[in-house]
Amino acid sequence: MGIDFGTKFTKVCFRDTDNEISWVVTFADGNPSLDEALISSKIAICTDGTLLAGLTESEWQKQTQDIGVLIDYLKMRLASIDLTEEGIKYPLNSLEKFNDFDLNDPEILENLCVYHLACTIIKAKKWIHVHHEDLVKKQKINWSANVGVPVKYCDSAAIERFKKVLRLAWELIESLPQSFNELQERMQHLRKNIAYDEIPCFTIPEISAGVYSYTASRQAREGIYMFFDIGSGTIEGATFRFFRENEVKKMDFYIGEVEPLGVNALAKFVNSEVPGLEAQVEEDIINNGILEEINSLSKSLADSWFPEKGEYIVNQFGVTNRLIAKTLQSDISPQKEKLLYLILGQYLIRKLVANVVMTSKTKNREYFQQSLSLRLFIGGGGSESKFYQNTIDSTHCAFGHKYAGVPMYDVQELAFPDGLDMNGINKYHFHRFAVAYGLSIPEDTDEAPRVQLPSLLPYQSPPIFQPITPEIGRYPEDHSSM
Repeated sequence: MGIDFGTKFTKVCFRDTDNEISWVVTFADGNPSLDEALISSKIAICTDGTLLAGLTESEWQKQTQDIGVLIDYLKMRLASIDLTEEGIKYPLNSLEKFNDFDLNDPEILENLCVYHLACTIIKAKKWIHVHHEDLVKKQKINWSANVGVPVKYCDSAAIERFKKVLRLAWELIESLPQSFNELQERMQHLRKNIAYDEIPCFTIPEISAGVYSYTASRQAREGIYMFFDIGSGTIEGATFRFFRENEVKKMDFYIGEVEPLGVNALAKFVNSEVPGLEAQVEEDIINNGILEEINSLSKSLADSWFPEKGEYIVNQFGVTNRLIAKTLQSDISPQKEKLLYLILGQYLIRKLVANVVMTSKTKNREYFQQSLSLRLFIGGGGSESKFYQNTIDSTHCAFGHKYAGVPMYDVQELAFPDGLDMNGINKYHFHRFAVAYGLSIPEDTDEAPRVQLPSLLPYQSPPIFQPITPEIGRYPEDHSSM
């Protein structure tokens, strides 16, 4: 079972390892749809203490219980426990207390994530037994599971916490509590009696899973690749070198970054400055109607402004941070104000892209000097948005990467794999399930690349310039001729 524990949605694929075929779990009884295959990555504590989790959006909308506390961004909250100690902080709202329990407490946050994953696993198993009865009926099934973790988390203490949470969830499914208090009691007992190392659950870098359909192909070319996974809450950016050594596939990750710049997070950022526009901005980004307006405004602003030395350029049209700040101080319409903050959002995305690119260059200067292009994949639900596509691709121009010796970006599509059945969902949506599909592949298979994390790959110092002094016509050693 491959579990893509996303910021907003959790997706699941399961695999028959004997026949090497994976299926998308759609969670639907009738005609499958994309929405029914997405489990919301949130949990609710009702006023009577009952817990709600493992539901699709339509199932959430049908709930009639009185919700006391709704906890979203479960994945980021879990990662933040360790990343905050490392000096990295995400802009997450503090959770209110429930019956004197501090929901921000690390152990309680772990328990809530455990419950979400346990409910998702139970629901997926039930669906598999009903809709793929021929695979499991009268069979002894050896289940195992992989959960995806951003490369950045894999290279931090957060990786052990994610692994622990998945293994606790795997055990909790044997006796699932129904209320918040029951969960705390059950988890306290479970933590004391669990044998973590005996549980067949593992953590895998999401990016390596996301590009599995490509790296497993015989047509996969060796070289350096960028991948940007655009979700609802975050963008994960990473670069890796794919190569074969003694017929073993390998992936060396140069850098992995995660920032709260996904579709919904960006809409919240704009809404914090221009209240009441969150839903509209999210729709603008998804439905591709906003990019032309942004570019048109950028051109008109740039035509009337001459940047001064040291100003930060935010896009390919030469618009600067100072120009945006000055324009925001003038009397403008809410629509124009919205566009200006989206341009600032583009700048933050481009900073992420540029950091990923330039860090990779410092770790493999020779490749960047010799290559004509830098291959780039864009995945996740937000990958359909022209706003994100253009913002990422235009970073090369906006940040002057050609002057820094960075080859042009070559945007490529992930090929649909032969060994995946979408269970009636259109193949067009494969990018939403690419990570879950890759996670359904056991890590010890010959086709799964061996991964090396960024911390194990040193920076390459630039060559020291050595002036060459010709033998004939040299200046005297005493500098008398100078």
